[in-house]
Amino acid sequence: MKIARISSCTYTPGALEYFSFIRGGIGADHHQNPYFHQFHDGAVMAIWHAYDFDECSNDGVLLYSISRDRGMTWSDPQVYIADYPGGIVHSQMLRLRSGRDTLMVACQTQMDELTIDPSRRIATKMSDYFSSRTRVFVRRSSDGGRWFDHGQELPHATISGDRALPGVGFYGSNDDLVQLDDGRIIAAFIFLDPQRVSIDKHGAVQHFTGVCMLSDDDGRSWRRGGEIVSQTPRGVMEPQIVEVAPRRLLCLFRTTAGWLYQTLSEDGGETWSDSRQSALPSPEAMARMIKLRSGNLLLVWNNVSSTSQAPRHPLVAAVSRDGGKSWDEPRVIARESGTNHLSNHGLIQLDDGRILLGISRYHDIRPMNSDFDLAIFDERWLENDWRKQS
Repeated sequence: MKIARISSCTYTPGALEYFSFIRGGIGADHHQNPYFHQFHDGAVMAIWHAYDFDECSNDGVLLYSISRDRGMTWSDPQVYIADYPGGIVHSQMLRLRSGRDTLMVACQTQMDELTIDPSRRIATKMSDYFSSRTRVFVRRSSDGGRWFDHGQELPHATISGDRALPGVGFYGSNDDLVQLDDGRIIAAFIFLDPQRVSIDKHGAVQHFTGVCMLSDDDGRSWRRGGEIVSQTPRGVMEPQIVEVAPRRLLCLFRTTAGWLYQTLSEDGGETWSDSRQSALPSPEAMARMIKLRSGNLLLVWNNVSSTSQAPRHPLVAAVSRDGGKSWDEPRVIARESGTNHLSNHGLIQLDDGRILLGISRYHDIRPMNSDFDLAIFDERWLENDWRKQS
């Protein structure tokens, strides 16, 4: 199957390189939510969500492409996961330190059906999350992530603490999967919390609670750790977790308050401090945070304060050298205008230090579509302004 041909990319140490990976309308209207996995032999896999009309469309599939030269050339995209009866799949992958095993945590959601106007190619009625059902599966690969077993379903009651949505049980997602220095694995989930949902004149109002599922045996068994809560409208969304000292964790997450919020755990995710506003302005949009090989933290987000989902631009990157207590001046990755978006991105640092950033570039025009862009840079580029100022 030929969906597209990916053009070659380049990497220049100390510089930012920016490319169009695949355009919206090629294979699908939208290409969104890219993330990356590096195999033991250095090859890199990009995986992303492809769909028509809206991200809640039940026709969504995961596509993938492989690079064997660390992001310079890529294979033609192919279908990675497609399961129309089961619903849309979003997954996280983690290469374990103990050997060649790789874990996948896959959330599969059968969305409440959209109402579509095919002539205008728009959704006229959006999905109701309260009528959508998510199932969670943990799968294992013994060859570094090329082939996975069928896995086991993780009961949603374990994640939600026996709190169930009427009729569907559970709606949620896994937004981060990390392994601590001592081997503990943390899967950061959010779920639509029936205990924190409010009612207004339009009906039920969404509110999400965060929770960490913990495994101390390489993902073979799981137990519930601490909850992460926020009183901001819609609650906790898309938590990102890094280990800043042994068992000391920093979590940043999306809110509707105009800022990223943060919380700390001093015990490896067993408990979390009260969440509070960080010093990082943000719209209601995703942030991605990883720990670099140097030990510094890297954050990519839209650094504009807004209580809505706009503007999701510019897209910037900043480094913290003190475990998230302070951040360098942000460096601009890309700019947009109006109601277009630069968001829903994926981030990895490869074994040679280069950084790949996959970006969803949403065009708010009719018919609407989303591109998948790729930025390639390294910590030297991130440090250029900081070195001039210091």
